[in-house]
Amino acid sequence: MIIGSHVSMSGKEMLLGSVKEALSYQANTFMFYTGAPQNTARKPIEQLRADEAKVLMKENGIDINNVVVHAPYIINLANTTKPETFELAVSFLKQEIERCKALEMTKLVLHPGAHVGAGSQIGLDRIVEGLNEATKNCGNVKIALETMAGKGSECGRSFDEIKYIIDHVDNNDCLGVCLDTCHLHDAGYDLAKFDVDFDLVSGRYVIDAKSIMGIFSLDLSKPIDLNIHAESNVEEILGILKPYII
Repeated sequence: MIIGSHVSMSGKEMLLGSVKEALSYQANTFMFYTGAPQNTARKPIEQLRADEAKVLMKENGIDINNVVVHAPYIINLANTTKPETFELAVSFLKQEIERCKALEMTKLVLHPGAHVGAGSQIGLDRIVEGLNEATKNCGNVKIALETMAGKGSECGRSFDEIKYIIDHVDNNDCLGVCLDTCHLHDAGYDLAKFDVDFDLVSGRYVIDAKSIMGIFSLDLSKPIDLNIHAESNVEEILGILKPYII
């Protein structure tokens, strides 16, 4: 199993510190931003301690090809109302691709963008335009379009919208998909395998086991009880869940 989480990259240790944080969780991969996600401030690659980070990853069995970079939120390729916002998005996405290359990272997760009132189709076409420009020299970097929840004017809130983008980008070999299960659930996709209810119980807290955000609110380092509310097929359900129960 390949499993990890988002980790910070800051302070004196930078990417080396990111690897150490991932290892402290017993993870074998991780995701990070190359700088603050809210702005364009970026340190030179030479200051990120990337070589030391790569050595530590190799020593601990972390495959660099499984490590994920997340593009900053300020990139909005869907904006048609402010040309300067679109131009910044394209320019900065190009820079992030180059930073990934320099760090030898091959996966870059990207929020497709928000149409800010212009309409979904206009926003989708603008994203295609931006990606056509930004991916002219993506090398071995794969841009993973993240599925969105559909809040506000977000584009990429359905599989059809993600498919439209991929189908219409010229260099779509460098595109992929990041399936954000929380966003998919919020967008209305039913991700539940079973038609019965499950509760996770930790101390005095009871959480709907089908709630991604609810699960994240629990301390997973402590014992958790699973309550299954089913009148039949309990043995079948337990058989499927057995590999995940300690």
